[in-house]
Amino acid sequence: PPRSLYLAVDGRRLDPGNLFLPVKEGAELAVSCVVEGGHPPASLAWLLTPPHSPGLNTSGGSHPHISEAHLGTVLRAYHNSTVTCLAKHQALTHPLNQSLQLHVQYSPSFAISRVPGFGFPLREGIPVSLKCDVDSNPPASPVWVKDDGAPPVAQSGDGFLNFSAIRREHSGWYKCTSRHLLGEYSSIGYFLNVRYEEGPEVTQDPGPDGDPTSDGRQVEVALGGAVQLQCPAANSGGCWYRVGTGGRLQPVGSGPVLTRDRVLYQEAGDYRCVLGRENPDFEEWRADLDVHLAVTGRPAVYPANKTLTAITGQRLSLTVEFCANPPASRAVWLADSLVLKPGDVTDTLIAHNVTAGSSEYCHQAVLTLMMVTESDQGEYVFLVRSPRGLAEGTVTLNVTRASSFSVAAARAHHVTAAAAATAIYTISAWLVAANLR
Repeated sequence: PPRSLYLAVDGRRLDPGNLFLPVKEGAELAVSCVVEGGHPPASLAWLLTPPHSPGLNTSGGSHPHISEAHLGTVLRAYHNSTVTCLAKHQALTHPLNQSLQLHVQYSPSFAISRVPGFGFPLREGIPVSLKCDVDSNPPASPVWVKDDGAPPVAQSGDGFLNFSAIRREHSGWYKCTSRHLLGEYSSIGYFLNVRYEEGPEVTQDPGPDGDPTSDGRQVEVALGGAVQLQCPAANSGGCWYRVGTGGRLQPVGSGPVLTRDRVLYQEAGDYRCVLGRENPDFEEWRADLDVHLAVTGRPAVYPANKTLTAITGQRLSLTVEFCANPPASRAVWLADSLVLKPGDVTDTLIAHNVTAGSSEYCHQAVLTLMMVTESDQGEYVFLVRSPRGLAEGTVTLNVTRASSFSVAAARAHHVTAAAAATAIYTISAWLVAANLR
């Protein structure tokens, strides 16, 4: 009969006395089950308790005494679930088994509630409570922020923000933040509107995350952080779109919750939740509230190509996109011993003026080599500086000599082209101010 059974992850045998396996949400997990001894080989089976969809994908290993189970994507729903391997053999009265318990680390999600409930108008002088519940593992504490600063009243450690008598100056944008093992996270902004003029009472349902009297919403996230957007209408049919040029809508999510992890500057912009066409017009209009996603942090440089190969004699352009919020205060190219600002021109190089990039915080910079020679081989560095720091992007250029390339002819043509380009760019720089100085 089989002598023993054990589990392994990434080739490492797990301690049978330690049932917990830490794993991050979104990761891929592969577990091997190995049975020692037994002839004929034992039959191996897997269980996931409680059952989930999708479940375990199982396959035979490289040896008849080995079986493997896979989870393509670990979900937060798998937290505290048990993975069990069973070994059945004709010489055993009861199957052998080994188990592990999944300890899933997942980023915070936020649920905001209010007393009085949403839909009840807030009049100056009444008591109001905001409540933030954070679901994460490991647990994280909620911290309220108003207009990117401290809230006007003391907050409790359990997520309550209590106003004993709310005042008009308490109106503003509130959001719930949390510092977690995986980074810093923030809820969508909620506009707290305090009415202080008497008038006819109108009851409106703003939904869990917004107030219909506000003219838009904004959520700010740090570069590399995560953010979760929730449709203002509590309808499972809502979908998220990114608002592009001319109001064109680009689908970015298939449900009422949109999650963005490791956020880039390129993802900044306006997002809109739209309900399904089967809903009444008014419900759809109420869902069409744009959310502006603002990304802040250190500058970043993204070369279009990190490595390029050119043939001697050809014209070549190196392109990078650089992003920063707060905006960049200086940007330069480093080419051999030269330092070139956007708009500078030499006999051999053109540092083009920067142009708009893929988002409001990004710009594109281009450096053109008018005639590639073997001496141009090497590294070209683009440096950008902002109040948050310094970033660089490097493009490595490899040069291959063309069989028919003539150095003398190239130099003659090069001087003529350089003179024309210098004249054009001198006039251009005089007429058009550079985007960055």
